[in-house]
Amino acid sequence: MAPSEYTEPATTTDSLAGLFGTSVTLECLERRLQDVLDTSATFGSKVSTEQIGYGLGFLSVMVRLKPDWQGEKAEELPKSLAVKIPSSVTIELFTKQANWEEKHKDASADFDMEKLVKGFAGVLHKAHASEVTFYGMVKKDGLKLQVPKVYLADHYGPNGENGLLIMEDLGNTSTTKPIYETLSVESVKAVLENLAEVHAFSLINDQWLSNPDLKMTFGKFQKQTGNSFEHMIRNCLNILKKDHPVHFDPLMDRLIEICKEELDFDYTDTIHEKLGLPPVMTHGDLWSNNMMWRKTEDGKGTTGELVAIVDWQLVHPGCVGEDFVRLLCTSAGTDVRREHLEELIQHYHTSLKAKMGKEPPFTVAQIIKAYKHLFRYGVLMVLPMFEGFVQADLGMMGTENIEQHRQDMLSRAKCLVDDLYEIEDELALERA
Repeated sequence: MAPSEYTEPATTTDSLAGLFGTSVTLECLERRLQDVLDTSATFGSKVSTEQIGYGLGFLSVMVRLKPDWQGEKAEELPKSLAVKIPSSVTIELFTKQANWEEKHKDASADFDMEKLVKGFAGVLHKAHASEVTFYGMVKKDGLKLQVPKVYLADHYGPNGENGLLIMEDLGNTSTTKPIYETLSVESVKAVLENLAEVHAFSLINDQWLSNPDLKMTFGKFQKQTGNSFEHMIRNCLNILKKDHPVHFDPLMDRLIEICKEELDFDYTDTIHEKLGLPPVMTHGDLWSNNMMWRKTEDGKGTTGELVAIVDWQLVHPGCVGEDFVRLLCTSAGTDVRREHLEELIQHYHTSLKAKMGKEPPFTVAQIIKAYKHLFRYGVLMVLPMFEGFVQADLGMMGTENIEQHRQDMLSRAKCLVDDLYEIEDELALERA
């Protein structure tokens, strides 16, 4: 939902043409907004759209809509809106620009890019249903979360009508942090306080557990792709070793051996049961590009003030450690992750206790244990992202100090692998 370093130019669009490769038209948006805003006002001649957030999410196309409202009380209507259209268009474009198919076919004849893209398309309905249901629950149950105001949340229709989310446009005052910029301890704490709000609600109420629209997990997505993501992970490990030997040769050899066995992503869906922990409502994709931060006064950077957590497409009953792993592996610096883990989890635990009004059903030590059990899968999901994003021609490393940003990202990836081995050795000793 946030503007990224890439935006398509603003355009005035034919009302009957699909927006940015999707089936959603301006005419459709006008009609649905008139319904939910209870207005007869119409889009004006200066109506414009621009694609925003390219590379920040693969299951949707994000569009900034400026309706140029005309008619009764037009001045009272929102001047700019963020429109989220579930679509596989973004992943198809990104994989082409990143040259993933050629790179991964060179590494493995088993890799099937078409199957991976079809897998993304196959989960669109379920992922969108999860997000629509979640935002409905936030509104109905009054969760005190930092999420965007939602004007419209449409499920896919019975006759193939595209699903749709229309939200407030937060882009004037906030944005995501670039992937190469890491979060401070205080920024991580702000995110964890929001997690505590969601988790407290999910631990006090159990009706949500039976909701079929809140079941989308990465393990299920992996199955939908026919295990193509597994092949991509294995290929990425070899590519990192080959392309960046200073960081990963021979460091990556042990992980490559580990990954020769089948990767059981279902493990992440059931680990809370094995550890005797109750399920919590898990975001499922809590990383830099799904968090928006207040812009600096000059608009060129971000502050440490969290404005919103977005993209709840993978919300599901999960392990309390899952979002910690995703957040800290993708978005925190190595020093924050290594030196402040217990402090951060204690902060979360204290916040959770205050929101529940009683002692939580798990201890800080149990959360850390869950974090360590999930760390392998957190790292394996991060490494392909980092391998793709450090490619200079994708523009994800900014416009200045590009090589420094690339080296910082590669260093973070190396430290993740180092720490994974340490945790794997620790868990092996526990099992012995």
